[in-house]
Parts: sequence; structure tokens; C-alpha cells
Amino acid sequence: MKIYTQISCESRNCQRLINKFLEKNIKLRRVKLKGDTLRFCIEDKNLKSATELITATGARYCVEKRGGAELVKKLAVRYLSLIIPAIMCIAVLASFSKVCVGIKINCADSQISSQINDILAAGKVKPYTLKAKIDTKALSLKISSEIDKVGFANCYFDGGILNIDVKEVYKPDKKEEFSKIVADRDCIVTRVLLYSGTALVKEGDVVKKGDTLIEGYIDTAPDTEDNERLAVPADGVVYAQTAYSDRITLSAKVMENVRTGKSYKDTQLYLFGKRIGKAHKPKYQAYEYKEESKIFGSVIPIRAVTRTYYQLETREVLLSDEQVDEQISLECIELWQQIPEEAKLLDNYTYRKKLDNLHIIDIYYIVEEIVSEGK
Repeated sequence: MKIYTQISCESRNCQRLINKFLEKNIKLRRVKLKGDTLRFCIEDKNLKSATELITATGARYCVEKRGGAELVKKLAVRYLSLIIPAIMCIAVLASFSKVCVGIKINCADSQISSQINDILAAGKVKPYTLKAKIDTKALSLKISSEIDKVGFANCYFDGGILNIDVKEVYKPDKKEEFSKIVADRDCIVTRVLLYSGTALVKEGDVVKKGDTLIEGYIDTAPDTEDNERLAVPADGVVYAQTAYSDRITLSAKVMENVRTGKSYKDTQLYLFGKRIGKAHKPKYQAYEYKEESKIFGSVIPIRAVTRTYYQLETREVLLSDEQVDEQISLECIELWQQIPEEAKLLDNYTYRKKLDNLHIIDIYYIVEEIVSEGK
């Protein structure tokens, strides 16, 4: 179970702080952004790394709620005087759980009960004996074999009590069981190749996972009184129409970094691959750049690298149709990789609908494949 801690912090560039968390592989939950105030939840184990990262950016933060680990520590200190006696009681109970504290014979016949007591005495089975020294399986066998009136005996522990149940057991006649081939998923049968046995399904039948498709028997004279059912191996191949589907949900509005229109150029000189002068830090906190390089001189080549920096800001923009199509294509590729290579594609569908601020897309691949076969 994951334990989460809630943190709020103030930063002039909350998006940059979020990017830093993503770079450190620290997952954020329930992120709320209001002005310069960012509130989010992280796993309790990442608290130290998160606070160090926030401090390094110069932002102020406050831990609003700690996870369950901190609560356990506080409760452990507060109730230490109760925990130790509780542990001692548990240790005593655990020791008693390894001892037979009593014997209960569940039998109305006093003569049988007396004979069982004689067997227990001969085997030195009595109260306050370690459970490990009492072989309940051997004791059950001894009682059922040495007492004529007992057809069945069952010895077992219920807590610290040794229970002995005795009764006459009647073994019912076993019905002949035939081998079978069952469906490994929900499907619609398209073809049945029967090699041995009897097919219980045909083309067009709708079956559920676990339904029997081919059973290992043949009838010598079907629908007659002289019919005899013979056991044979269940063997064959069943093809069926199956569906592979997936649903993706996309937000209609997304946060993206877009150019503000402000930009500037910065040129840095390099001699033999080493920079001349100090490196210039970008003026913008969020930016992207385009780099151009030129070489001057033939004897002593000097390389001039000019970077054009474009200022970025985070804005909420509508998800374009091209972006939606790209996500659908990626999901189709991932879903297609789940389909077995030998499967035959019959059809595919993509249904789109927009609900409030969400794009909901359902993807279906209809294929024919082997759902079960004999071994």
C-alpha cells in the first residue's frame, strides 16, 4: 500500500518545479496550481528527495499532511507502555497455540469413546502435549483400523483442541469422467476440426470461457437403447471469432509550453573545441533555442556558435485533431502487438465521442484465432 504526503509550495515558476520532479522520477498526485502556489501529493518515501529539490530551487514549502508511516511512529511512542504488554500476551498465546490443551471425542457411542481413549493412552496422547508430537493422520488411521464399528475417523486440531470425529463412511459410485477440451476465452465459434471425440459446439455458437467444446467420448448407436458411450481422447482444433479492445481517454485541454514572442541571440566563441570566455546563462527560465555554427580562419579555426533563445510560457490549449489521431495510432499499434501472429484479422472499428472536456475513444480488433485445441 502506498502512503502519500501533501505538500504546498510557493514558486515563481511552478512548471519548472514540476519538470524537476519528473526528471527525478518523483510522481505527483492531485496537483493543484493557483497563481504561484502549487499543492500536490507524493509518496511518503520520496519526501526527503522532494524537499531537497524544492529547497535547491529557492522556493518556500510547507508539509501539510504526513503519510501513514509518520502516524505509526507517533502512535508507537505514545502507546509504548501498552505495546510491550501486548507483545508479551501475543507471545504467550503463540506458545499455547503449539500445545494441545484438550481432547474432544465427537461420538455418541460410549463403547467407541472408551476404545478411543485406550488408543490415546497407549500412544501417550494427552492434554498439554506439543502438537508437533501428535500425528493426526496416523492417529486417524489407527482408530479406523483397530475399532470395528468405526468406518471413518478424522483427527484434527481446532486451535488448541484435538477433535476426533468418527462415523461410517459410504463411498459413492464414481461416474466415468471423459477428457475434454474447453474454451480459453469468450468467443463465437467459426470452425471446428474434430479429430477424436464428440464436438459439443458448431459454427455460430456463442461460448463462454471454460465451456466444453469437445468431449472425449463417442456414441456407438446414438438415440437408441443399444447405445454405448465409449471413452476416447478429446482431440481437435476450434477456431472462433474474438475481440481485442481498448479505451483511451484524453483531456480536451492540455498544458503546453508556447512561445511568447520574445527572443534574443547569444554568440559564444570556441578555439580547438574549448570555449573562449565564460558561459552565458539563458535570460529566460523556460525557453527553447535554435543553434547556428560558423568557422572563421584556416590556420587557427575559430568556431562561432550563435544560439537564438525563445521565451516560453505554459498555457492551456485545446488538443488538436492531429494530436488525437497520433494518440489513437500509438494505441492501435500497442493493441495490435497483443494479437497472436497466427490470428486472422476480420474487421476493426474505432468509435469516438466527446463528453464534457474529454475525448473517449474505443478501439476494436475482430480476429479469428484458435481458442482451444487437443494436445
